[in-house]
Amino acid sequence: MNTRSAPSRGTRRWLAGRAGIGARLLTALGAAALVVLLAVSQITAPLDAALFDTLAAQRARPADARVVVVAIDADSERQFGPWPWPRRELAALLDRLSAAGTRAVGLQLLLAQPSLFDPHGDALLAQAIARNGAVVLPVVPDLPAAPQPATALLPDPGLARAAAALGHVDVMGDRDGVARRLPLRAGLGNAGWPAMAEVLADLARDGAPPPTASAPLPASPPSQARWVRDRIVLLPYPARETRIARVAAAGVLDGRVGADALAGRVALVGRPDAPFERLRAPGGRTLPALEIQANALARLLEGSAVWPMPLAAQTLLSIMLVTLPLLLLGLPGLRRLWTPMLVAIGLTVLLCWALLLAGAWFPPMPALLVLALGLAAGGARAWRRARRRSLTDAQTGLANRAGFDLRLERDVRQARRRRQPLSLLLVEIRPGSPAAQHSGELAAAVASALRLRAQGPRDLAARLDAGRFAALLGGAPAHVAALVATALQADLEGRPGRPGPATAGQALRMGLASLQAEDLQGADLLLRATRDLVAVREPFPR
Repeated sequence: MNTRSAPSRGTRRWLAGRAGIGARLLTALGAAALVVLLAVSQITAPLDAALFDTLAAQRARPADARVVVVAIDADSERQFGPWPWPRRELAALLDRLSAAGTRAVGLQLLLAQPSLFDPHGDALLAQAIARNGAVVLPVVPDLPAAPQPATALLPDPGLARAAAALGHVDVMGDRDGVARRLPLRAGLGNAGWPAMAEVLADLARDGAPPPTASAPLPASPPSQARWVRDRIVLLPYPARETRIARVAAAGVLDGRVGADALAGRVALVGRPDAPFERLRAPGGRTLPALEIQANALARLLEGSAVWPMPLAAQTLLSIMLVTLPLLLLGLPGLRRLWTPMLVAIGLTVLLCWALLLAGAWFPPMPALLVLALGLAAGGARAWRRARRRSLTDAQTGLANRAGFDLRLERDVRQARRRRQPLSLLLVEIRPGSPAAQHSGELAAAVASALRLRAQGPRDLAARLDAGRFAALLGGAPAHVAALVATALQADLEGRPGRPGPATAGQALRMGLASLQAEDLQGADLLLRATRDLVAVREPFPR
């Protein structure tokens, strides 16, 4: 005697709740692991970078009026000779900029060696730099491929001593090649030099360079030191059709460019047409290194440079966002999975934009991709569930006519291709019989019996209409199908001493057919089973 009792309703709910919590925890762990993989591997970095360019461009002003590029362009070289110019010519250009009232000047020119034939020109340029008092000279990194050591090209010592500060001109390219990362500190062995754009911005705001730039010539770094970057910020680029103001160096030297175009501005002097000095910008365009530095200077002056979120914080925030739908699921109004998923996606986008407005960048693509995958998986599951419902009889839970027809044609094709047996059993509640008055109860009994007898891995029980049922028996030859039909008849019409729900030989009739070589499609098999069903005889004598 079995003394075990069935669990109570409260116990079943508790067990279901425990199972649901376990499934949510496993789902959360899987989502968190996928987010970590995406964030660490940087697979979504190009998408995040493109999104950053689009959003950050809305924060950047079209052109900062405080910055002007003084270009030693092709016209200037035609008028004053090809590059390199004599140092005294640069001294005259610098004096013109000082007289026009510029706030600071960045000479983005490689002046690493003294003049061989004009030492007096070097002295004149050093004096002009000293008279201006706010000139920044560049430190140019030379970063060959490994294992070659990195080097830094410094200005001539005499010029460096006269300058207000030195600043590096290193701008990093992302994985997509776009130069959007500016290290505010960089150097050989240690990040000792500030960025030229930052030094110029401090000179324009405060009239003094940052403290780290006060010593123009730091100690010589070791010969095998690597180039170290620190305090990296992201640079927005304004719209493609806008550009920072530019004047020709020749116009400044011959007086065509007056003080109204230069006064109160930060001038960046360089050669926009120098070979091998073009960098990639968003939108597939390339810009001279001089304009890249001008854009960096404008962004620092207006305060629109963006601090990237550290990887650990980015990953943690992404994990919180992808697990949020599992916490919200089940709350009022959030009982369907797609609702909290959409809430989490919207919150991720909103949080990304809000942090960008605050000057920080949170790459949202790892979280958005995981949430989108979850939403797609939930949608596919809901579609399969809806399709399953559309192919299922609502009253009995068996396949309906549409589901049966799809399965019949598929199984017939497979059976013919693999040369395997297939049988079809039809059961009909006879109209007009005494039991037909209670056809609902009898239909439930037939469905239960079919479900019990058609349990093979390739079997299908279906309700074709109100009083007709079918059992598709995959892999069952005719004699096996006949045994199933006999057992089904005994279940429904009863055995000696054990009556069934149907009256023996009156309430039900059955038809049976097995696949034959001439059956080209499922309709042929169904037609022969129907003929057997309506035959005026008892197909299975008692």
